Amino acid sequence: MTRKMLCLILSTFMLAGALFATGQQDDTVTLRIDTWENPSTTEALTELNAKFMEAYPNIKVELTTSPTDQFQTSNPLRIQAADVDIWSGFGFAQKAQDFHGDVVPAAAYQNIEAGLVEPLDGQAFMNNYKQDAVKEFMTYNGKPYGVCMGSVVISGIFWNRDLFKENGLSQPQTYDELVNASETLQAAGYTAFTAAGGPVWPINMVNVGFIGAMYDDVNELEESLWTGGKGFEDPRYIEALKRYQNLMTKYYEPGFQTIDYNPHVGRFATGRIGMLPDGIWMANGIADAIKEAGTDFDFGYMQVPASDDKAANQTYYGKGDLMWFVHSKSENKEAAMLWLEFMSKPENYTYFVNKVGWLPTQDVTVESRILDEVSKYPMKLSFEQVHISREGQGEMAGGLVQFLTPMGTIESAEEYAAKAMADWNAAE
Repeated sequence: MTRKMLCLILSTFMLAGALFATGQQDDTVTLRIDTWENPSTTEALTELNAKFMEAYPNIKVELTTSPTDQFQTSNPLRIQAADVDIWSGFGFAQKAQDFHGDVVPAAAYQNIEAGLVEPLDGQAFMNNYKQDAVKEFMTYNGKPYGVCMGSVVISGIFWNRDLFKENGLSQPQTYDELVNASETLQAAGYTAFTAAGGPVWPINMVNVGFIGAMYDDVNELEESLWTGGKGFEDPRYIEALKRYQNLMTKYYEPGFQTIDYNPHVGRFATGRIGMLPDGIWMANGIADAIKEAGTDFDFGYMQVPASDDKAANQTYYGKGDLMWFVHSKSENKEAAMLWLEFMSKPENYTYFVNKVGWLPTQDVTVESRILDEVSKYPMKLSFEQVHISREGQGEMAGGLVQFLTPMGTIESAEEYAAKAMADWNAAE
């Protein structure tokens, strides 16, 4: 062997070793990622993907997004065809418990049961996340199967701190204090509440805050439904309906049932409305709307004070938001794990969670004062996140408040609860 040939061989080995050490390969890998459309999420992912591809030049990220309805149709087909490496879902919910019996598992669990989701146990980047968040949102049958990028409160109340202060009011801690604040604001010529009743779902969503405040654990209601208990006719559930109905009837602005989502934020931003029940994701939008309106008032976000017991009103209720899954049949699993590792680095994760305005599932500092304040209180899964529907159930079997006046036509909470239970039991 000549000296020249020996040098060539050694150079080749050194180059290969360098490429291996930096995670690079000779061939370009296309990493296919699929998620639903969300402006802030897409913007954050676009920025981070660009940085990722700088760090790993041999990996090309192909991010596809689509409207939610379209995504829910196309994404399962891509999963079945192994035409995606990473896809998004939500933090685990609707977990079947012993009392549920033989029920069809949620789609995310079906994919796991079918062996289509790569487990993430043993991946070092999972240690970057709060272990209670890993257990609550990312774990199924004892193993983590996804990376949940944040959680959101779905039932809280934005409130105009300045307007409250001007009228001698502080943050309501009990239901009586909430009613008193509403009465005081209306007597002073202001509107107590606005809400987006047009799409209906925001009204149903906020109801979980009233339910949560009435139960030590919302699983009590779920188990009662599935084991032949009182279910929706439980006095606690009926009381939650009554208290929410009372606020909507007396203190919500007239015509709230026709207000669309997003325009309601502008109404709150006028500074003439005391409260806006909604999900915490609207915090950044509200701040922008106030700035645009030039009203410059201070606002906060509080738990729904539905109970007479202050201690029962300290918890927020919500869900795990966007979660990434890796396809077990992917030929690019190594690249997929590198991407999850990159997204999980505290500096990258912090950028992402601040951009989208979610509660962090890592122990990082958030820029939003609202998020920082909320993160100091406990958050539990809301009822709709633990509730599993029955196949073929009637329209009222979900216990949704939309059928009760002033949203629907049923005036009595007791009458509605009875109809809801009738529909529920009919699906047995």
